[in-house]
Amino acid sequence: MDIKGKKALVTGGSLRIGNAIVMKLVENGAEVVVHFNRSETDAYELCDMINNDGGSAIPLHKDLSEKNAAVEIFQELDEFDFHPDILINSASIYQAGGILHAEDGDFHNNLQINSLVPLALSREMAKRTDKGVIINMLDSRICDYDNLHVPYHLSKQNLFSITRMLSFELAPAFRVNAVAPGAILPPPDATASESGKWHERMKEANPLKINGTTDQISDTVEFLIGNDFITGQVIFVDGGRHLQGSFYGL
Repeated sequence: MDIKGKKALVTGGSLRIGNAIVMKLVENGAEVVVHFNRSETDAYELCDMINNDGGSAIPLHKDLSEKNAAVEIFQELDEFDFHPDILINSASIYQAGGILHAEDGDFHNNLQINSLVPLALSREMAKRTDKGVIINMLDSRICDYDNLHVPYHLSKQNLFSITRMLSFELAPAFRVNAVAPGAILPPPDATASESGKWHERMKEANPLKINGTTDQISDTVEFLIGNDFITGQVIFVDGGRHLQGSFYGL
């Protein structure tokens, strides 16, 4: 698919990896809806910058933990006749907790936001558009067992399965793939010193012994959109980190 002239919806598009993906799509000539929840200022500033530079970006607020969030997002898009050709499911939450002690609500919230909403958004898109591309953002640790963040881990495992299922069910009209980043960005609340230590620690956890960048993630998204002969695939952009664990045989 040629990105130029296409319409794209990016969840969690105002910050971090989502922001990089939005900018990559705009650079390639797409019109973009930037979904956000709490980062209102960032979303509006990003869209203003894009629009002032001659691009097209619309901010859209929705709390994905709410019931029927996906349906309501597409109802809003319908109101201004915006029917996405490209859906990037980037929004997610990341909560700590082991399988024996995490709260029930943590499991429900992570599954809802990280996997069930991407599924619902994909279904709503398929109802309205003849063909398109869907890309889900996973995590390179789906190959291993992240016992410190089990609600999050299960939700990304679930999204991996959803990616494969949708790639089969929506073919040939839609292609559905995923990108699994490794350690790209330090926690958003980290100080400069903490970020430096994080980068040093994380690069030692992958065979290439280097840090990844958000541009490398957005470049991979661009590749998956453009290659019309790829569906049902996961590309790990993690310096080879996924090779160190094969808990699930992936």
